[in-house]
Formats: sequence, structure tokens, C-alpha cells
Amino acid sequence: MIKIISGPRGCGKTSRIIEKANEASEISKGNIVFVTDTGSISRAVKTSIRFVNIKELAGDGVNEKYFLGFIDGLLAGNRDITALYIDGLARILDVQAEYLEEFFIALENIADKNDVQIITTVTCDKPFKYMKKYL
Repeated sequence: MIKIISGPRGCGKTSRIIEKANEASEISKGNIVFVTDTGSISRAVKTSIRFVNIKELAGDGVNEKYFLGFIDGLLAGNRDITALYIDGLARILDVQAEYLEEFFIALENIADKNDVQIITTVTCDKPFKYMKKYL
């Protein structure tokens, strides 16, 4: 299952996704992973959640294919992951949200294959048509 938290820059998407991840950590029977491209929010995420700064792993070279491979490998290597939170997906990939439709189809396939919930934030003024099913 995929869930998108969308909205314009500065509307509180990061705060919401951190809150959702922290709440999930209280009730989850599996592991939770939080992925972003900055370390500045790491203290807001509970220590029971695995925090990954993708820029520390890949630098600025994160493209869609690399990121999908990273997620697929992460989930294949740990079947105990029940939820994956990704803050700033379009920013991580350096792609405008309107061009992420195919990425979300591939991400949904990974989520379904691994029976994991993926929640992500995407900055856009209004949701694009393809996003409706994930809101």
C-alpha cells in the first residue's frame, strides 16, 4: 500500500510524516524505516525507528532506478519491515512531482510484493491526477 502526504512547500508535510512514523512505532509488530535526504530531522524520529539519510549513502546521485533498487534491496534484506516512511520523495529524486507516475507504479509493486506500507511526502501545490488513488 502506498500513501502520499502532499501539499505546497512549508505546509507541514514533514511534521505529519514524522508524527505518523512515531505513532506507528508504538503499535507496529515489525520494523519501521524512515528515509530522507537530510539529517536535520533525525532527532524528531523515535530511536526505535531506523533512520536513513539517503544522501549519506548515495550522495547527490539518487535517481529513480537507484532509489527503487535501494528500497527493494532494503525490504528483501529485512522481511521484518512493516512500514517505510520517505520524506521529500521528489526532492530526493530531483524530479518534479508531476513526472513521478511511473515511479509510483513501480513503488506500489514493490510494496505489494513485500507486504509493506509505504508513506511518502511529495511537494506540489495540488495533487496530480495519478496521485488520487494514494491520498
